[in-house]
Amino acid sequence: MKTARKKITTNTRVIKDLLTKYKDTFQAFKELINNSVQAEASKIEINIDYVNQADIKAPIKSIEIIDNGYGVSYNEFDKKILEIGTTVKQKGQGIGRFSALQIGELMHIETIGYDQQKNEFSFTKFGLDTIDFRDAQLEETEFNVDYEYFGNHKKNTFYKINIENLHHNKQEKIHKRNLISDKFLEQNIKQSIFENYPFQIFHNIVKFVINDVELKRSDFVIGKPSKKTIAYSDKKGKEHKIDFYFYNIKSTLNKVKVFYQTDNEDLKSVAHEYTYSSDWYTPDLGTWFIYVSSPFLNSDLFRNLDIENLGEEELKNLKLTVKEVINDFFKAKNKRFDKFLNSLENDKYYPYIDEKPASKTQEVLFKKVAYLLENEHRLIQKDDKIRDFLYPLLDKAISNGNIEFIFDKVLKLSDENIEKFHSLLQKTDLEDVVHFASKVSEKLEFLEFLHELTYGELSKCLKERSQLHKIIEKELWLFGESYNGTPNLWSDKKIGKILKEIRENHFNYKPNEKDENLIEIEGEGLNDITDLFFFNEKITDNDEREIMIVELKAPNCAISQKEIEQINRYAFTLEENSGLPNEKVNYKLILISSRLTKYAKSQAKSKRKAFPNKPFLFDVKTEKNIEVYVLEWSELMEQNRRKLGYLSSKLSIKDKSVKDKFEQEYSELIDEKISSQLRRV
Repeated sequence: MKTARKKITTNTRVIKDLLTKYKDTFQAFKELINNSVQAEASKIEINIDYVNQADIKAPIKSIEIIDNGYGVSYNEFDKKILEIGTTVKQKGQGIGRFSALQIGELMHIETIGYDQQKNEFSFTKFGLDTIDFRDAQLEETEFNVDYEYFGNHKKNTFYKINIENLHHNKQEKIHKRNLISDKFLEQNIKQSIFENYPFQIFHNIVKFVINDVELKRSDFVIGKPSKKTIAYSDKKGKEHKIDFYFYNIKSTLNKVKVFYQTDNEDLKSVAHEYTYSSDWYTPDLGTWFIYVSSPFLNSDLFRNLDIENLGEEELKNLKLTVKEVINDFFKAKNKRFDKFLNSLENDKYYPYIDEKPASKTQEVLFKKVAYLLENEHRLIQKDDKIRDFLYPLLDKAISNGNIEFIFDKVLKLSDENIEKFHSLLQKTDLEDVVHFASKVSEKLEFLEFLHELTYGELSKCLKERSQLHKIIEKELWLFGESYNGTPNLWSDKKIGKILKEIRENHFNYKPNEKDENLIEIEGEGLNDITDLFFFNEKITDNDEREIMIVELKAPNCAISQKEIEQINRYAFTLEENSGLPNEKVNYKLILISSRLTKYAKSQAKSKRKAFPNKPFLFDVKTEKNIEVYVLEWSELMEQNRRKLGYLSSKLSIKDKSVKDKFEQEYSELIDEKISSQLRRV
């Protein structure tokens, strides 16, 4: 093996944009695959090292591509590999092989190619680390290139690129274009490759192998794709051929995705991706990928193509043509939907017989959702009045923009539960049902949020007074349903001033020297700052009022002997110095944090045994009706979950992230503005 010192030939005017040429890392990755396809590779292996390490932000450590194309000989290595970023090439800037540097800092290339001049096969090895030229001009930096000739020995040609030290895994802030695309993820990579290279996979032109698993057309496509070719006349009267390829995909996505392809050096490349919706497509038809290809769709056109904003007349005309072809395809496929529409419009419960909808879109969407309900429950075939309440409910949900309710809930109801729902609505107003369910779900959702605040990553940096207090004081139901909407709340104030205000404003009781119950602002314990202090004016069943003091500790501060002494000092202040009445007032003092020290836990365990019927009760003072509670957030949350569990019964609650995901996946159905759309992804 020999080694040569070489420099990269480049143009400094364009090198600054070299590492961020592509819109994202997967686009850069596709450029590497395109190079392999153009090198007449019949097999492309993709090896992605998926890891789960704390020191790696992306779940990927390295990416490797190996093809069996004709490779690059050492004699051509300078021209084909090391000459980049020039502005004189007819097709691009010659940086395709270096698109790997948008993904990671370190790139290794190994290749065997046939040298036409020497009539020999050669092996060439080259590594490039962007750290080497971070503080210098790229063209001024020398690199080692190892090479070897094999004489008369025949070798199998190949080209391999290995990418390491991914930009995504750096500690500093990373440019958006250097972040690892979710298309690389283990659950997405196979589908992502198929989306971009369906022709090669379906016709076995290229065998793709991902982590030793070969992608086969039977894994993705149902039956054979359909092809339709049309003649398109542009605004200048010139005729162009446009090909449409319709692939029925094995997927639960139940959507239509449209891919516009351009000719990239004799390789069809996906330039833009759209989602499609229309009157004629319904989710029961399954998932479809449609590829639109034509010499007319060149790269110059795509720079300006904006389906959403229509653009100039030519693009508007092209958009309408594409939509009409796709509409005709699904109209022919969906004869069943057409038959259903005739039945629906003649049904006596159809909401638009006597009263027109607010818009054409509302009626279109109603028909599509009603069709899905019919497939699920056969409502029209039944001789009952379920449609009498369900159709108006559906119409109202659409008009209010709450279509996700129908998809997420009603479509999943069993026939038995639809009957129960109908019966429930006969006994109570729907608004009451919704209000009850909403309140319960909001509280359960807050408990999940609180758990993250007190035990998750946020707990390490959450501030006690300026953050945790402000959150908890808006959710006082945590300490009892009677505190919902409690109007008299004090935070971070001296206990003496609070007690004086309560006495004067709420008990109308003026102490005097004779009764020896004057509250002095200065004095032992009265200057202590409480965390949360609230006074409940609601009268309990025992005709009592309640005062509660909550001492919150930051999640990273455990309750110890010191904190227990503090809450006892509060109790002593109420006992000895308060001018508040002794009777018909219940005082509750709560000390709470994420955890208790061993000492505090031992104390709490022994003290609680004396009060088996009152959870978390730590002590009861003798002078007044004062109760002291010491507990962890996890205990309070579990108690509330049980209460809400009893209330909600079988109410199924989803967290925010699930709801957001649902809305994103059904966005074109929730917010359908026109009867047929292509939406840019």
